[in-house]
Amino acid sequence: MRRMDRHQRIAVITGASQGLGRGTAGRFAQAGWEVHGTGRSERPKDLPEAVTYHRFDASNADACDQFWGELVARLGGAPVCLVNNAGGYVSGGLLDGEAPDYAAMMDSTYFTSVYMTRALAGHVPRARIINVISTSALAPHAANPAYGAAKAAQMHFFQSLQQEFTPAQYQITNLYPSDIASSGPNPKAMAARDVAEFIHGLAEAESSYYLRDVTLYPRPAG
Repeated sequence: MRRMDRHQRIAVITGASQGLGRGTAGRFAQAGWEVHGTGRSERPKDLPEAVTYHRFDASNADACDQFWGELVARLGGAPVCLVNNAGGYVSGGLLDGEAPDYAAMMDSTYFTSVYMTRALAGHVPRARIINVISTSALAPHAANPAYGAAKAAQMHFFQSLQQEFTPAQYQITNLYPSDIASSGPNPKAMAARDVAEFIHGLAEAESSYYLRDVTLYPRPAG
């Protein structure tokens, strides 16, 4: 597969303060991209120095618009890739958690990706958008109503955008990974570094095709 010109490419990674987001930001930086990571917490100490970190709440539409407005002033037509990775996790059945958990799940997962993408579209005429969703969006599971519903909403939103825009405008790829070992080694889960590598490959690839909706499963051990 041919690769994009490495000169002045911009990657924006949401949820870059930990786990897969932090690893993905580091992988893009290693490849020479200008990387901007976002998150609600303080900049993590182990985030590569090459990554510019922006601390704000991306579930706030105004904050997202301000972020893109400031960034686009210096883009100069550079290729842009947005990786919507941010999200929380709430497990348990209907009455196991608190009522606000449902709103928090939608804010951290669904509205963050909606507002970051909407603000992007308001400032950048074309871009690649890669969304880290989950296999939980594809089928309901017991004791997973808050997380699964937020991920299903995210899937519907981005599949709708795939119909609204052409790939020449916004090339949108939805990833549905199963278990990711984002907090440490887990033989039953995918290594976060492998998923980060896959995301980076999607952002750089130039060919006569692109991937729209991709499901990722761990390779069986042995």
